[in-house]
Amino acid sequence: MFPAAIADFRPFRSSQVCQEPVVVLSVERYPRDPGSGGGLWEAPGGGDLYDLSLSEGHCRLRAVLQPSLNWMVRRNLLSSGCELSEVRLGLQYDERRLGVGVQVFVLLEAQVVSTGGCGATPAVRRLKPQKLYVFNEGTELPFGPELPIKAKRRYYLPLWDTVDYNGEAWHRHPPGQPIQQFEGSCSIDVRLLEGYTQQKKKDLPPVIVRILRKFRLYHFGRPDKYSECPFQAKFLVADKSGSATLVLWNSLCMDWYRHLEPGMVVRLHNYVVKKSYTTRMGHHPEVSNEPALELNLNPRNPAAEITVINAKNVREEWHLPELQYCFATRKEVSGLCAGDLCSIVGFVTFVGRQERIRNKERPDEFLVYRWLHLLDGTASEPFVLKLFSTSQPEIQSQISPCSLADNTVTLLVCTNVRLECKMIDPSGQTAFPYLQSTEYSQVYVNGHHHGKLYVKNPKVKEFINWIQSAKDQERDTLSHTQIGGCYTYPPLPPSERDYRREILGMSPLTTMSELKQYLNQLEYREYRQVTVQGRIKSVKYQLLGRMDEEFTEVYNAVGGTEECEELLDADQPFRGTRGNKSPVIPVMSGPPPKKQAGLSKKRKRKGAFCERKCTPVRLGKDTESTGEEENPTHHLRKHEKDMNRDASPGKALNFIKACEEFCTDSDDMEETPSAMSLAHPIFSWTACPSQQEHIAHRGDISQMVARRFHFRDKSLLLKTFGLQPSNFSGIPAGQIEDLEHCEPACCCGYYTVTILGLNEELSLDAIFLPIISRLDHRAMYPAKHSNTLISILAHGGPASSQTCHTGTDSAESSTPSPGDILRSAVGLEEMLFIFILDICNQGGTNVEVVLNRAYVQHRAL
Repeated sequence: MFPAAIADFRPFRSSQVCQEPVVVLSVERYPRDPGSGGGLWEAPGGGDLYDLSLSEGHCRLRAVLQPSLNWMVRRNLLSSGCELSEVRLGLQYDERRLGVGVQVFVLLEAQVVSTGGCGATPAVRRLKPQKLYVFNEGTELPFGPELPIKAKRRYYLPLWDTVDYNGEAWHRHPPGQPIQQFEGSCSIDVRLLEGYTQQKKKDLPPVIVRILRKFRLYHFGRPDKYSECPFQAKFLVADKSGSATLVLWNSLCMDWYRHLEPGMVVRLHNYVVKKSYTTRMGHHPEVSNEPALELNLNPRNPAAEITVINAKNVREEWHLPELQYCFATRKEVSGLCAGDLCSIVGFVTFVGRQERIRNKERPDEFLVYRWLHLLDGTASEPFVLKLFSTSQPEIQSQISPCSLADNTVTLLVCTNVRLECKMIDPSGQTAFPYLQSTEYSQVYVNGHHHGKLYVKNPKVKEFINWIQSAKDQERDTLSHTQIGGCYTYPPLPPSERDYRREILGMSPLTTMSELKQYLNQLEYREYRQVTVQGRIKSVKYQLLGRMDEEFTEVYNAVGGTEECEELLDADQPFRGTRGNKSPVIPVMSGPPPKKQAGLSKKRKRKGAFCERKCTPVRLGKDTESTGEEENPTHHLRKHEKDMNRDASPGKALNFIKACEEFCTDSDDMEETPSAMSLAHPIFSWTACPSQQEHIAHRGDISQMVARRFHFRDKSLLLKTFGLQPSNFSGIPAGQIEDLEHCEPACCCGYYTVTILGLNEELSLDAIFLPIISRLDHRAMYPAKHSNTLISILAHGGPASSQTCHTGTDSAESSTPSPGDILRSAVGLEEMLFIFILDICNQGGTNVEVVLNRAYVQHRAL
């Protein structure tokens, strides 16, 4: 137990090891400040610190993660709900206080035994977080929200972005109540305030305005400055005379941001008038499309006053502008111009998984987004919406597809979205525009529509009438809803010529060595698209493993039964193509195979392909525990010795070999703490006789395929395709093996394409998920082609019977079998391809590499 082990604690040099299993209850992030200390607390690779809540089953202990281990959180190896063993804790005192001062426990080292992706262990299943008392506090629940341990901050940041608010410190209700009976009309017009921008006057009369737009939060905390609440919240407000930008600073954001909504009428007092930021930077208000006036409200000097006026008490003589919504139907969106703004309402048919991209303005931060499809009945095509975080975490966490079979309907409204661009098909006609949320977009789903002014909009009423009167055929179409999986938009052109003309100039080529570096540097759910050139070394096809079927079929062109069984053994490590006898089609030049290449079907055991063993990962330095030999889980050091004994040239290295570089010797860690911030390789490769490196695919296929949405699976699907939560609720999060019970929404199988770089020094496996069914949410436009492997890779999938003209007798009138497609791969040894790859870190060491398109080069780049 923690109390017994911690009673004799001393500072770092005499740390203690907890031999019992420890569960991580929460992982919370915050920026450091000048008081966070140096030396050990110099956070390599970023200025953030992480507080952990740990439990061995009896109490809860709060500790700080040693900054050299921050990369484990950024890749979601150390996450809420995971189990640790041999946890080594140190103790630090605040030397700025007299006496002993405040005790700070530090997690120096631990071993990750299980994560959410490996299933829940008995220690995790029997834990009841709500019934634990806090060690050293003696109470079941602390008074007020818990604050960061090593910084003078009043907040925690979200784990995966800085746009959303997080934690109980953000008040759901404002400090005051709305005015029921408003007396007095002593107020000033916004237009008259322009004369006070140079006077810095602080005792101006109150102003009464209506909120027209609400912008997402902005966090400006810096490690070199003290600031308890470094937040900024912006609103567009207006009265009868003009508009202005309302800016809330610091703790006022935590008090008011969650409550203030577009359409509200507020009375503002003790504000400071300034010219807008863009005006101060020399931009004209008409060019920047922002008001020239700013109303700044601060928690002190002077202390701002905000009063919400009840809608029933808003007087007509104020002549406040009404909140206007410019709704557009799907049919009307096709006629808009790029950059136009509108609002949309629709029936959610597809919800993509949450992914992250780096912020171009602040590369050390991330933006979280997902793709949505919505139907409104005015066109057969859906709205395609790229939805970024809107500082509405509670609402965005509830977004899910509809399930008419379960009588659940998700109606979504998103305001102020922008037409980003238009996809141009080969015929030159405009097709399938997509929308993107802006920094002042607001999204609403079921349970949040009540009382909103848009419910009276005529186009919203027309949509509701369409839903209520939908025919059986329309309802059948709406019942095919999907969630998750790999998804990119807009679709790439189907020809190399169009790709060169439209995209290649904006996406420079990447070398294979750079690609390998990107794969090692990706953080959790970070997405990136890269373009490489090379040759196809081999192609193989695999059916998705299903738990409800006894066998899974494998198609191959060469090799026999024994070779297939070797490939399908889940316990075998991935091997390089030269030393592997897997059922693949070799397309590189060389002597012909002894056996005639023919297509055969082989069987495998149920679930063998999708089963993954959870490998313990070591955090920090090695302990000198005498019980290491008795521990059923192997340490990386011990495993490294075993592998070195078995290693031989040409033999595949086990996957855990790649994790050895996560750890350093004790002396190295103390002398060079910044080494942990470097890229930690997470891929193993096979040393072939020609010294050619091969990167095997390490992504989880089950997460890459979209699933049919059913309400009974809602909790599992939202957890799997959402981001890892910072708190453990007591229910094992992300049991990936359970996805096999969820029906795939699109393809039933996938191709593994081995790509060889031009210099033949590095090859890697990429997964190609073909677009087959017309009900596939990725099938945006029909295409007719020859259904060879080359054309399928260029178009994203085979041409099905629905894409061909009526009455044709060609071989394209039906979807070809994988065997026919594989046979067409023969003869590609001399062809040079352009490969567009979508790479994404699924968490930990799982990084997916998806082949989006491949084009044959007809001339050198």
